[in-house]
Amino acid sequence: MVTPSAFFENQAIYEWLSTKEAASYLRMTPNALRILVHREKVQAYKLGSRLKFRLKDLRSILSKKGE
Repeated sequence: MVTPSAFFENQAIYEWLSTKEAASYLRMTPNALRILVHREKVQAYKLGSRLKFRLKDLRSILSKKGE
């Protein structure tokens, strides 16, 4: 599992996350994340045949979750 501190060390490198990285950041399975994308609860971007996630979008999800 990737620790949250690793995401903040070099923000330019971690601007875009893979499904596996984003799921780890949100502490859920990749399949659960794909379901949330399908239900339009999480913003994802299609780059080629892969889903990519912006770190700032994921942070906003976590901040909403804590409210």
